[in-house]
Amino acid sequence: MLQSRLRFECISKGAKSLMDQSATITRPIGVLVMEYGEPATVDDVEPYLRGHFGGQTPPADYVAFLCERCRRVWGGDQGVSGAQQIFTALAAQFAEPGALTYRVVFGARYWHPYIDAALAELSSEGIEDVVILPLSPFGSHMALRDYQHSLDRVRAANPAAPRMHLIESWPELPGFTATVTANAQVALARFPAAVRDQVVGLFIAHSVAESARKPEDAYRQQVDSSGAQIATVIGLTSWRSAYYSAEGPGQWLGPDVLEAIDQMHQEGVRHILAVPVSATYDNVELSYELDVRMAERAAALGIAYERAAEPNAAPAMIAGLKDLVVETALRVL
Repeated sequence: MLQSRLRFECISKGAKSLMDQSATITRPIGVLVMEYGEPATVDDVEPYLRGHFGGQTPPADYVAFLCERCRRVWGGDQGVSGAQQIFTALAAQFAEPGALTYRVVFGARYWHPYIDAALAELSSEGIEDVVILPLSPFGSHMALRDYQHSLDRVRAANPAAPRMHLIESWPELPGFTATVTANAQVALARFPAAVRDQVVGLFIAHSVAESARKPEDAYRQQVDSSGAQIATVIGLTSWRSAYYSAEGPGQWLGPDVLEAIDQMHQEGVRHILAVPVSATYDNVELSYELDVRMAERAAALGIAYERAAEPNAAPAMIAGLKDLVVETALRVL
């Protein structure tokens, strides 16, 4: 585990329904639903990118580049936050009558509401312990480092901040895996029945930087394992993994999704089912990969292409996340 000045309790197990055991917890618990963050309108793009550039004004061409991507995905000048939909659905679950008091808030690393503001809100209410739920089910060294740095900054700025209990990963959460599999089955059914046995699965995940000192073998294994499980359930006889959004210098997990499509075409593949396995909700970055870059490359090569939907606020996943939060609280408090 990454070293940190924070005292984190890291939980990465699957969950089962545990609300009936919550009576053992006698004080309110905070829950921070944490995501990366993205602009909500094209007017937000420049201030959003300023956070990525250390407070400096981002290059105009980079702003224009991201604005164009946003418009391609949204079909206009504003979008709907899939992460906010998950937060709203989960908060509603904990607001049901008879549930122990869980105070659920939403925070992002790079956009409003920021993580520090969300945690400050919980602290002002006297909450002493907060379960941190990242909306990324697969934990990589890169992601965990970024999460920890964000939470370290909160502690440095406010020594009286609540104790934080980070859920490292939840790739095998039943409600998540069942929803991803069901969405893949729906997308597969859009191919004509006569060619479904020719469809090859392309299971995609966000790329991460790796080094000899910190290889991302466990992350890659999570991606491959998820793909293998889904392929078996929906009846695909051939599949592979690929990655998107490799950024910056150094070595990143590959192959890139477009390289994978090109290679599949060279091998004679003419039917591709793309399934995002490391994401939980619609966002500009992933939707642009699936619906623009990958779809256009497949069309240019004469490949029939379908893609599975993200879970978003699917009831099965929301119920699983609720159980995961409760299990975490029972373990660490």
